[in-house]
Amino acid sequence: MSIIGFVSGFLVADGSMLTAYDNSFEKYNIEDGNFATEEKVYKNQQETIEGYGVKLYENFYVEKALSNGSTLRIFKNREEVNKVCLMKGKMPKEIGEIAIDRMYADNNKLSVGDTLKSGKKTWKITGLVALSDYSALFQNNNDTMFDAIKFGVGIVTKEEFSSFNESQLTYDYAWKYNKKPKNEKEEKKRSEDFMEDIGKDITLESFIPQYVNQAIHFTGDDMGSDEAMIIVLLYIVMVIMAFVFGITTSNTIRKEAGVIGTLRASGYTKNELIRHYMSMPVFVTLIGAVVGNILGYTIFKNVCAGMYYGSYSLPTYVTVWNAKAFLLTTVVPVLIMLVVNYGILRSKLKLPPLKFLRRDLSRKKQKRALRLSSRINIFSRFRLRVIFQNFSNYIVLFVGIVFANLLLFFGLLLPSVLDHYQTDIQNNMLAKYQYMLSVPTSAMSGNKISSLFSLLEYSLGAKTENEDAEEFSAYSLNTLPGKYKSEEVTFYGIEPDSKYVKIDFADTGAENSSDADAEVYISKAYADKFLLHTGDTITLKEKYEKDEYSFRIVGIYDYTAALCVFMPRSELNQIFDLGDDYFSGYFSNSEIT
Repeated sequence: MSIIGFVSGFLVADGSMLTAYDNSFEKYNIEDGNFATEEKVYKNQQETIEGYGVKLYENFYVEKALSNGSTLRIFKNREEVNKVCLMKGKMPKEIGEIAIDRMYADNNKLSVGDTLKSGKKTWKITGLVALSDYSALFQNNNDTMFDAIKFGVGIVTKEEFSSFNESQLTYDYAWKYNKKPKNEKEEKKRSEDFMEDIGKDITLESFIPQYVNQAIHFTGDDMGSDEAMIIVLLYIVMVIMAFVFGITTSNTIRKEAGVIGTLRASGYTKNELIRHYMSMPVFVTLIGAVVGNILGYTIFKNVCAGMYYGSYSLPTYVTVWNAKAFLLTTVVPVLIMLVVNYGILRSKLKLPPLKFLRRDLSRKKQKRALRLSSRINIFSRFRLRVIFQNFSNYIVLFVGIVFANLLLFFGLLLPSVLDHYQTDIQNNMLAKYQYMLSVPTSAMSGNKISSLFSLLEYSLGAKTENEDAEEFSAYSLNTLPGKYKSEEVTFYGIEPDSKYVKIDFADTGAENSSDADAEVYISKAYADKFLLHTGDTITLKEKYEKDEYSFRIVGIYDYTAALCVFMPRSELNQIFDLGDDYFSGYFSNSEIT
């Protein structure tokens, strides 16, 4: 009952959360993308930009360093796009009031009525909110993981926002397409064209289409991924329950063999006896499933929803009837009981009434006892005969212990696995510091003069005198969909004599290989997950395009932190047409300042 209640509660909460998340795009009018500029967009520039088939909205913000050591990104209340969901308290109405993200407040032990301080400025918290475009609190879209302790978002009144110094403002603009793209591929094409178009008129600081915005999509991509694990747990428990009921039914038939024989001899049919013995297990299972579902929709639902609210800044959700949860936690257990018990009972009750009256439930002729050597003393022979006579019972006991251990491992092994993974990641880093450089959006805009200056500035600013620093190139492709889910694979183009990735490409001939027969090393994580070996050929593709690339594996590098491919930097730049001097970041064992 409790496991059915928990699984039901999890599936209900998970389904309701996903429904609320999916509906939030329309309910809160979430942006199709945003970009930041160096200066405020003038009215004529806005009219030009909106002529490209979009509607533009101001989404300005300031970032304030608070006295608790965290950073708060403050917006004025959004009433047209990226609307706000009030979770507790009330929205700010006066100067000096603020509503902050609920999860950020929980993580920093803040509540309605508390005060935030930044320098000499203070704000009174009037409410806890969820911003529809910040379901995951990413301060920068390039961050590997969000930090809801050191970064948060908040809402103030228009009057309060206008009091901020203009030099502190980030001129961020959200856009909505007049005609929504049909799919992500079309959205990618539209956003690339849009970036080139507006780059001719304004200087871009950043450009983030919705489909790559982690603050919006990270939550949706992660939610629902735990469902498979919970369903596996449910199946294990259902099999154990069926196993227990089956053994209990067999023992009952053995004990009541004389009664069954008398009833059969008196005219009772086999099906009548089957229905009699099936009724109790099925009834108990049905009651457990019904009570479990009631608990799932009341108590356990809130527990499971709390796990999501503890990780993400989700808006308020409404419990939605989940037919899948009902099927898995009510219909399936009852069917399992029906099928298992019917099979056992039908098999047991095939015997004629005389067999039951004699309490002889064996289907085969009695075999002669296994001959044991007379050299074995009588007590040892007695023990051996007991073992041989009850061998089938020991097998059943063994199966039961295996199932019990599966449940035990399920509960105890996960923390150990996570601890091991954390330790393994720390001990298996390519370098103590790994810096990924972000090319300014203005360098890719349509304005050639602005792009040239931005690239020059980027090139000069990306150089370092740190002696430990080593350049590398990076690129990403996706595995082909099919037997396995499509995964993103990171390509590292490294120096031939790298201090951080110890691979001698001269021995493999990879340095001189062509595009068609490029030879690469892959990470151990990649090899283990996709069952790859040295000598295999892998084919990967661009995420939103049809271009495919094939590589031959010449070695497996002992790196378990990610799905990676390693090759010489010059070759990677050549294959993906990145330019001879291109590099994406630095490996370093000391901090680059």
